[in-house]
Amino acid sequence: MTASGNDRPNTIHWPPLIYVAAGVAAFALDRTVAAWPLPQLPSLELVGWGLAGLGLLVAMAGIVTFKQIGTVVDPTGQAVRLATTGVYRFTRNPMYLGVVLIFVGLGFAMRSAGLLLVTPFVVIALQRLAIVREEAYLQRRFGSDYDAYRRSVRRWV
Repeated sequence: MTASGNDRPNTIHWPPLIYVAAGVAAFALDRTVAAWPLPQLPSLELVGWGLAGLGLLVAMAGIVTFKQIGTVVDPTGQAVRLATTGVYRFTRNPMYLGVVLIFVGLGFAMRSAGLLLVTPFVVIALQRLAIVREEAYLQRRFGSDYDAYRRSVRRWV
């Protein structure tokens, strides 16, 4: 661990700001220009609820793992330990992956073209404003341990 006491991945809580902005944009799109392009099938709604539920489970698994190893969930906080167990064996960003699955799932479950349209922008914003900065921070903080982890586990899935 080589990071100083003031070193943090971010000073702004980007993820919740991104989610709120995306929700507002999706709502506005649904009310103004975005029409649902697919047939209204109950099976499509069920798939959507399933994806949203899976997303919630994936995100919660990330939070539980952080709690179990004693590190912070706050995206502006200092990591105490590198998470490499639990769901972190399969994805480096389960909380972000979970939220993206929730957005897509709710898009289908609620027939929201707006949610489906904003989701790629959520991914891009998370990538640029949160993930890239967090990865640079983890590299500074955990050095070769993070390098080895990054080589063995994909960013998303």
